[in-house]
Amino acid sequence: MADYEIRDVQASSHKNIIQVYWEDGHVSRFHSCWLRFNCRCQICKKITVGQHNIDKSDPNFSDQLTIENAEFTKSDVKLTIVRDVIKDHVTYFDANWLREYCYCDQCLRKIITDRQMKFADPRKIPKVDCNELKSDEGTFRMIQKVFDVGFVILTGVSQKEGSVVEIGERLAPIVDQTYGKLFNVIDDPKASKENVASSTIGLPFHTDQCHYERGPGIQMLHAIQFDECVEGGESQLVDMFRVMEIFRKESPADFRVLTRVPIFFSTIDFKRKSPAYIKIRKPVIQLDYDDEVVAFNWNPGTENVVQVHEDDVEPFYRAYRKLSQILVRPELMFQYRLREGDMLFFNNRRMVHARAAYKSNGGTRRLQGTYIDIEELKSKYVVLGHKLGHNVIPPKIGNGCSI
Repeated sequence: MADYEIRDVQASSHKNIIQVYWEDGHVSRFHSCWLRFNCRCQICKKITVGQHNIDKSDPNFSDQLTIENAEFTKSDVKLTIVRDVIKDHVTYFDANWLREYCYCDQCLRKIITDRQMKFADPRKIPKVDCNELKSDEGTFRMIQKVFDVGFVILTGVSQKEGSVVEIGERLAPIVDQTYGKLFNVIDDPKASKENVASSTIGLPFHTDQCHYERGPGIQMLHAIQFDECVEGGESQLVDMFRVMEIFRKESPADFRVLTRVPIFFSTIDFKRKSPAYIKIRKPVIQLDYDDEVVAFNWNPGTENVVQVHEDDVEPFYRAYRKLSQILVRPELMFQYRLREGDMLFFNNRRMVHARAAYKSNGGTRRLQGTYIDIEELKSKYVVLGHKLGHNVIPPKIGNGCSI
């Protein structure tokens, strides 16, 4: 991190804000309450995870904290807060730390823009040889590609049963949900009564497990067997964040409808092998504090009957149909026929996936799948980058947060 130098510090007339003038021309404004509750002196700053040294609920703290005195050098700031709860306490900040946490509009915007997703060319399928995962650098580059593009095809994976779980566990904890730790996707008339994926029909674009509070982050699908005689069955993906950006530009009013009006997603079946009752209501598009798209929910197969206020019914269906029509534009779709030993590794919080209908013609198409935790994968990516000396900006991953 660059060394930032302070040129001047001035308190506002009401003594509740200081303005810090930096040598590079930047100006920061910090409120007295923010300064006190984020003090970096040896008494107040957190040394270990979970530490809580400042009790913000202490009734002795005034709601109108004011600054009695402010002193500074080029490298630090020292403040005295009126009626501090600690006798003779000096609120202290190192200049670099203070600049890093500046919350002016410019700095907040930079945090978001540095992490904004970039959209890849659907004509180019990202591939990584499985052997690359044997090194930290190779693993880092593979994860980087997943976060940059939304998915990757791992090639040369052993066709051994359960390989998808073995690779998944090396990268992040397995997420065990409706279908268990390991599941098979194969044409099975009996299994297709519980899940249409166990058939040969085409599957619409969707994300898995929308019926949970949050679906699994990373999905992995390994082609154990995919005979040449099988016609169709291509894997298809679309970057839903790109779709939502287009939707927002083309139909802003309809976009707002889908951020506000919720729908139900569910898996309710008391007759299946593992009976389940899981149901949730949430909007299709989720925005954050900065009005950024940070998550979405899309699975036509697990949607329930829409039950919303009467005035929202027609606007909802109009908006839903417009978004659906953008989603299937051919120029947005990645399409790839997996080969035996290929593994599709994708961000289930960013990409919607589908499957083209297929004919077995006496052959077999069998995939094995699992899910892994995306927050842990993101952590591994940042930690590896730090270890390897790369300048890593934690990526936006579609988990409800723009940073």
